[in-house]
Amino acid sequence: MCRAAIDTEWWGDLLEAHRDDGFTTLAVEVPCCGGSTTLDVLDYDWPCGFARFEIAIWNPERLWFGEDELTALGERLGHPVKQIRAHI
Repeated sequence: MCRAAIDTEWWGDLLEAHRDDGFTTLAVEVPCCGGSTTLDVLDYDWPCGFARFEIAIWNPERLWFGEDELTALGERLGHPVKQIRAHI
C-alpha cells in the first residue's frame, strides 16, 4: 500500500454506494494507487471501526475509557474491543 492520502469525497461516495445494502466485504481498490486492500487496515486520522456489534453509551460523564477498562471489557466479551467516539 502506498500510504498516500485518500480524498474524503471517495470515502463519502463509497458509503453512499453501500448505504442500503451495507458492506458485504471490506475489500476495496484505493484511488490513490489502484492497490487492493481492506477498509479496516487504512490509516484513519481519527479512530474508526467496522463491526457487527456495538455497545453504545449515550452522554458519558467522561470522554474516554482507560486501556485497563477496555482490556477488562474485551476479556469478558472474549474479543478485543476498540473505543470509537461518535457525535450524533
